[in-house]
Amino acid sequence: MLWTLSLSLRRSVLVKDRSLAMLPAVDIKELVRSKTDIVALIGETLALQPRHGGRLYVGLCPFHEDHNPSFNVNPERQTYRCWVCQKGGDCYSYIMEYEHIGFREALEMLAQRAGVELPKFGSGGDDRSQRDEKATLYEALTWAQQEFHRFLQQGHEAARARDYLKSRHFREETIRDYQLGYAADGWDWLLQRARNRFSPEQLAKAGLAKPQDPPRTGHRDAYVDRVMFPIHDERGRVISFGGRILPDSRITNTGKYINGTDTPVFHKSQVIFGLDKAREAIRKTGTAVVTEGYVDCIKAHQAGVLNAVGTLGTALTETHVSILKRSARRVVLVYDGDSAGQMAAVRAVEKFLAQDVDLRILTLPDELDPDEFLDAHGVAEFEQLIEQAPEAWEFQVRHALQMHGASVDGRLQALEELLGLLTIVPGMSGSVRENLLIARISQRLGIQEEVSRNRLRELRNERTAGARRKVPAVGAATADHQTSRREAIVSLQQRPQKDDLLETEILQVLFTAPHTIERVRQEVGTDDFQNEATRELLAISFDLWEQGDLPEFHRVLSALECPLLKSLAVWIDEQATARKLADQLAQDVAANSLGASSTGVSRGLVEQLLVDLKWRREVQRQQELRGQVAEQLQNSSGLNPELRELLERQTSFHQQRVAKKVATP
Repeated sequence: MLWTLSLSLRRSVLVKDRSLAMLPAVDIKELVRSKTDIVALIGETLALQPRHGGRLYVGLCPFHEDHNPSFNVNPERQTYRCWVCQKGGDCYSYIMEYEHIGFREALEMLAQRAGVELPKFGSGGDDRSQRDEKATLYEALTWAQQEFHRFLQQGHEAARARDYLKSRHFREETIRDYQLGYAADGWDWLLQRARNRFSPEQLAKAGLAKPQDPPRTGHRDAYVDRVMFPIHDERGRVISFGGRILPDSRITNTGKYINGTDTPVFHKSQVIFGLDKAREAIRKTGTAVVTEGYVDCIKAHQAGVLNAVGTLGTALTETHVSILKRSARRVVLVYDGDSAGQMAAVRAVEKFLAQDVDLRILTLPDELDPDEFLDAHGVAEFEQLIEQAPEAWEFQVRHALQMHGASVDGRLQALEELLGLLTIVPGMSGSVRENLLIARISQRLGIQEEVSRNRLRELRNERTAGARRKVPAVGAATADHQTSRREAIVSLQQRPQKDDLLETEILQVLFTAPHTIERVRQEVGTDDFQNEATRELLAISFDLWEQGDLPEFHRVLSALECPLLKSLAVWIDEQATARKLADQLAQDVAANSLGASSTGVSRGLVEQLLVDLKWRREVQRQQELRGQVAEQLQNSSGLNPELRELLERQTSFHQQRVAKKVATP
C-alpha cells in the first residue's frame, strides 16, 4: 500500500554514528520521534496552554478557523488531535500537514532538528542518485538566483532592467525581498559564469540552459535579456524562474513572459507562486487572494496584500485547488477585467464548485489587471473590492444573464448553461450544495424549482449515456479514490457503523495491550476487516509482530506515513483511553486467572470481540450460501446431495442465531 513504508524493507546501512549503523528503518523513525518533544515542536508555531497539571496542552487549531481552543496535545502519548476538524497524529504528521510536505522531507526536517544523522535507508543506488541529482539542481538554481540578482544590482549592462523595474514601481526592498534579477543580453552569459561549477547538462536539467538549434551544437542560456523572477516552493527553495523580456530588447519573435520548463524539481501546474511568503497571512486571515501571475502577486504584496499568491500563466488546476484548501477557507480569484479574464473566471468556477471552500470571483473594472489597478487606485480600494467579491455561483449566474439576456429565450439558455455546469462537477449529484444551488438558479431566473430539477435530471442522464462509451482518465480516478478515502476515514470517526466499531475495538485492544496480538492473529486475518483504513492498521500491527515487535502504539505510528491513518490511529487510541480499556483488560485477567494465558492475555473482552468477529464472518458466509441455495433451487429438479448439504448448513446457522438471541440479555 502507498500509505505505509513497507516494514519488510528493513535495511541496515553504515553511517558515521556507529550506534545507528545497524538500526532498521522503522527504528530510525522511532529514534527521531523519541528525540522530538511534540509539545515543544508544536509550540514553535502555536501558543499552547497547559491543562490538568501539564497532562494536556490546548491551543487554536492551525488546520481550520478555530475560535475556541479545540487542538489538544498529549505529552505522554506524544500525539495531537483537534476535536473539530479531526486532524491528529504524531510529530511526523504534524510537520507533513503544517508544511505540506511528504513523509521523507518531514523525517529529514525532524532528524536535523533532533541532531540525528539520517541513514540512507531508502531504496538503492538509483534512489540515492536521484536525491543527489535534485540536490545539485537546487544548488544550481540557488546559485543562478544569486548571479541574476547581483548582476541586476551591480552590473552596468543591467541599467535598462533597473529602469524598467523602476517604471513599473517596484521598490528596492521588494527587489531584494524577492531576489529579482537580470539575465544579460548574451546567449552564453550564465553558461560562462557556471564554468568549473556546473556543467551545461546540469544547467539544462535545471531549466537554465537548453540545446542549441541545429545545425549548431552545444547549449545556450534559456533566458536572455530578461528581468528574472525566482519561483520558490512552499519551503522557500528556488525551483525555477520566470523571465520578462525588456521592452526595448533586440530579441523578437519571443513571448513577453516565459516560465521555466518542467524539471525534476519543478512542475508548473502544481506550483503556486508566492505561497512560501503568503502562507502565514493566509492562515491568519483564512483567505487566499489568487492572481494570474507573479508580477501581480509581487505588486499586491508590496502594497500590503500579504495573502496574495499567483498562478504561473496556467489555468487553475485541481492541484492548485487542493493546495489552497489546506490553508484557506475562503479563496478570492482576481482576474483582469477584459474578456479573457472573464472567460478565465468562468472556467475556474467548475474546479471549485464541489469543493468545501468559499470561492469568490473578482473581475477588476475598466479592464485593468491587479498591478495596474493598485497603481491607479491604491490598496484600500483593492481590498474593498476583495471583500465585496461575489460568490462563485452568483458570479456565474450574473455572467450567464449578461451573455444571454433576461428574455424568455435568454433565461432558458442561461438555465441550460448553469445546469450543464452542475452535471460536470464531480460529487455534486444529490448533495446539499446542489440543492441550494438549484434553488438559487430557479429563484434568479424566475423558473419553478421542479422544472429546474427535472431538466437537470435529463441533462445528467444524457451525459451518463455518453460517458459509458468513454474511459476515465487514470489521474482523475486516482484523485477520486483519494478523496473518497479521506471522506471514509472522517466518516468512520464521526459516524462509525456497527462493523466499524467492532474493528476499531479490536485495534483499541491491540494498542492498549499489544501482547494480545498472538491471540488475535490466531483467529483474525486482514481480510476479516471490511474497512480499508482499519484493515491497513491491522496489517501494520501484524507486520510488526511477524518481525519480532509488539504493535505498541508508538511503533504503529512510526510505521505509518499517511497523515490520515495517523489521525485515525490517534483517535482509536484516545477512544481506548476514554473508556479506560486498560483497567477493563486488567480486571478481566484478575477476575478469571484461568481465562488468561501465560502472557496475561485477558480472556474476557478479547474473546468476546473474537466471537463477535467470527459470528460476523459466519453471517457473511450465510449470505453467500443463500445465493447458492437459490441457484440450486432454480437449476435443480429435485433434492440432490449438494442442495441437501446447503440446506442443512442453513438450518444449523438459523439454530445458532436463535440460540444467540436467547443467550443475549
